[in-house]
Amino acid sequence: MWNPPAVDTMMARNDQESLTELGNSYKAAIDNVGIKTIMPKDMKDTLRQGGTFVFKGSAPIFEHYDSKVGDNSDIQEILAAIRG
Repeated sequence: MWNPPAVDTMMARNDQESLTELGNSYKAAIDNVGIKTIMPKDMKDTLRQGGTFVFKGSAPIFEHYDSKVGDNSDIQEILAAIRG
């Protein structure tokens, strides 16, 4: 999950304050419920990625499949698809 390209992408989009807050949130969650509760039962589940999809009715008009963490679709491309 925290491979170098993903970390580089997160560093480019966020400032130190927001990254510190993210780290503090993870630590608080682990302190609250424990690491074993947060971890997936099967490590292959950490390989699942997300995506962004825009539909007009039932027809997809924009599809982006994340190849890794931080591989988000460009907001301008999403808006262009919505605007048609």
